[in-house]
Amino acid sequence: MKTRTPSILFSALLVLSLSLSTGLANAQVTLTSPANGANLSSEPTFAWAGGNYDVYLFITVFYYDLGYWSDYYPVKFWLADTGFAMPSAWWEKVGEDTPCYWAVLGYNTVTHQWAVSSVFSFTKGDAGLSYLPDTGITECYDDAQAIECPAPGEPFYGQDAQYTTNPMRYTVSPDGLTVTDNVTGLMWQRCSAGLSGTHCSEGWLWRYYWFDAVTYCEGLSLAGYTDWGLPSVYELQGIVHYGQSSPAVDSTAFPDDISTWFWSSSAYARVESYAWAVLFWNGQVDYELKSDESAARCVRGESIPPSFTDNVDGTVTDTATGLMWQKCSAGLSGTDCSVGSAQSRNWEGAISYCQALSHAGHADWRLPDVKELRSIVDNTRYGPAIDTTVFPGTESSYYWSSSTIVTGTSHAWEVDFSSGIVDDSGNKLNPGRGCVRCVR
Repeated sequence: MKTRTPSILFSALLVLSLSLSTGLANAQVTLTSPANGANLSSEPTFAWAGGNYDVYLFITVFYYDLGYWSDYYPVKFWLADTGFAMPSAWWEKVGEDTPCYWAVLGYNTVTHQWAVSSVFSFTKGDAGLSYLPDTGITECYDDAQAIECPAPGEPFYGQDAQYTTNPMRYTVSPDGLTVTDNVTGLMWQRCSAGLSGTHCSEGWLWRYYWFDAVTYCEGLSLAGYTDWGLPSVYELQGIVHYGQSSPAVDSTAFPDDISTWFWSSSAYARVESYAWAVLFWNGQVDYELKSDESAARCVRGESIPPSFTDNVDGTVTDTATGLMWQKCSAGLSGTDCSVGSAQSRNWEGAISYCQALSHAGHADWRLPDVKELRSIVDNTRYGPAIDTTVFPGTESSYYWSSSTIVTGTSHAWEVDFSSGIVDDSGNKLNPGRGCVRCVR
């Protein structure tokens, strides 16, 4: 993709940003969505935060080699507005892999001051990156410790930190009661059930039997909303920050520092008396007895369920996440993945296998991160816990992710496709430990 220089008008906005920002007493307008550098498959909703501003949204797009402002709007948004959905008719005009730039210029009608946001970019197209929230892992590792991130062709190239998908980004409501995930659009209860206050430091953590946790969230009235529910295991794992521990969550967005098990609404398919939970000490996902007591954090909004399309070329696309998967596990082939045998590798071998893979006309395969790998688990199945019509021949065994366990860097996260557990016991050096399924 070519690199192009912004137009004169957009450059003028950058100059204006620098000149105005030096004299602002209030916080600038902060862009929140889409993420800087995002690659989008559908029209975006622009979102920002900060101050009582009349806001003008600026967007510039470059067609081929001719740069000009296209429908830069100014569109005026009144005081309460902090977002704008791009019209689909405008989005259709944007070429694939076209660089787009956007910024917000605000005028505070109370203080009579200007504020200019930073400038973000995005592109239209599919770069093979997930629409799931990123894991938060930013360091690279070898079999034992943190290392400088390797270059292409070097050992351990292609691990989690080298593929930042959608950085976790949150907006805390002005009243401090809720948190919006700017990647998924879900709104979360900011403080764990039983806690309150600006820093969620008041009260006592409530622990529930699973049925009571479901009832609590369904009956919750918070911040003017009554449509809360207990999150699914996919939603709950989505806010795990795998780049840190104790707690493994963004502590600015969720400040109560609770490193315990939290219930999800997802039942365990094999045994009715169990349900899925997430351990916010390190991000482990496991099933727990419904009669055990765990914490709860409620959510509102809708998530898109997995929807798989067999591309009839040895690949499968999940339209919910935008990911394309290798249909057969490494070592298997054929329309029903019945030719050959599934191959286990150590962690480095799994990473290098996917980096070297050329399959179905694509050469940009990689080992999935832990959130991506868990996203293809089917919670209604076990032995294997996956739709075997879509992914035939899947082993009821461990599969490697590209994500290192930061509490024990000689290990990497795996998903056990016998049950769906996200397991923290995968020794990277064990050559027979993990099967492999690549993603792009």
